[in-house]
Amino acid sequence: MNAKKANSIITFVTTVMAGRHALSRLRQAREDGDQFELVDALLNALVLVSGTIVIIRRLRRGEDEA
Repeated sequence: MNAKKANSIITFVTTVMAGRHALSRLRQAREDGDQFELVDALLNALVLVSGTIVIIRRLRRGEDEA
């Protein structure tokens, strides 16, 4: 496994862990009824989704180059 692929896998794992935190923030914001916190948590979740897509794309391209 090359360094770029290993780096992408580590980034993916940390992104998944951050996703769990984002989901708990979403739940808490909904329970509290705090609209600003809810928007912030939703934006963070969207960033994580787009980041995950980029990482997956990087991993697939790396496999194509091998």
